[in-house]
Amino acid sequence: MIKLTAIFVAFFRVGAFTLGGGLAMLSLLRHELIVKRGWLSEEEFTQELAVATSLPGAMVINFSLFCGFKLRGKLGALTAFFGTTLPSFLIILIAAAYLFPYFKHPSAAAFLRGAAAVVAGLLAYTSLPMCKPMISRATYLVAAIIAAVIALIPNVNPIFALILVSAVVYLLSMDKKGKKAS
Repeated sequence: MIKLTAIFVAFFRVGAFTLGGGLAMLSLLRHELIVKRGWLSEEEFTQELAVATSLPGAMVINFSLFCGFKLRGKLGALTAFFGTTLPSFLIILIAAAYLFPYFKHPSAAAFLRGAAAVVAGLLAYTSLPMCKPMISRATYLVAAIIAAVIALIPNVNPIFALILVSAVVYLLSMDKKGKKAS
């Protein structure tokens, strides 16, 4: 049985050492829960993430609650929740109390720009292994590339890319009689 302190430490580490919010936390959560500790399989991680993103609220909080519950029930869910949120809460308190006047300093601004680049890399690191099994046909791969290109065009809403590419993939996956191709 996994100890509650181990769950707290795992989620606290991720919460304490991640900049960029919930999506950026996914790569560290994946490493911590799958690679380092072996508590979840890749499939379980993806399933928990799918459920967490489909519900209202902060995705990483939902994810932490679901994973904690899967690992140790209700106490595990609470432990994972507090482990994930406590570092951010403490950091925001400290920043608000002492660091707010320094955020406009050129060094602080440069640090935050660099942190944004790291967050982009973390998102790519997390999404590529998760997307690999989903892109099983050439049609889906081309659709993903088209969606990425459309989403990168300035002043184009990424939702437009999602809807357009989803419609194209749906139409391409239908055979000529209107039945879904397998």
